Amino acid sequence: MSLADRMIRLLWAAAGEDVAERVLRSHWRVLPSDDAAGRALRDRLVGVLLRELPGEFDKIRRAVLDDELSLLDDAGRAAPSRSSVLAIVRALPVWSPR
Repeated sequence: MSLADRMIRLLWAAAGEDVAERVLRSHWRVLPSDDAAGRALRDRLVGVLLRELPGEFDKIRRAVLDDELSLLDDAGRAAPSRSSVLAIVRALPVWSPR
């Protein structure tokens, strides 16, 4: 699954169709491959989601976790390496009171 597909799935899962459409229309760029730039883009989209949906932190966090897990192969899901686990933890949004 491409990064663009994953970002759309994340937005849709966390925010629903209306918000996903609005966020994608406002922030769409040519999506990079799944690399540091791609993760930075996902972080920006998650930031937008957190602002758009302040009461949906858990749902957004779960969508990010699902996205990270989708990057692991079967062996990685069965027994993730320490570096994989640390990468997933770093990718999860952190709640901060505003």
